[in-house]
Amino acid sequence: MSGSGAKRVPIVHSVKTKFGHLDLRMNQLECGTRGWSLRPSGFDEAEALPIVNGTLDGRAAVSFLADLEVAAALLRGFIEDVGGAE
Repeated sequence: MSGSGAKRVPIVHSVKTKFGHLDLRMNQLECGTRGWSLRPSGFDEAEALPIVNGTLDGRAAVSFLADLEVAAALLRGFIEDVGGAE
């Protein structure tokens, strides 16, 4: 049985930003599918396997943005509750 594995689809658009000690990466594949991943920062792309990932297709993109907004609001509340960012 040869050649039965998954094949990589080329990435046509990708953005990456620091997210603490992780990298948040968002990309679009040649087939049109979009996705996101959190990877350890400071590693070669081939070595930095995703810790978590998900899709950004359809309503998932709106849901992901809402999750980030909730997380930011909770972080602001936490910082305020514990005496501010010092």
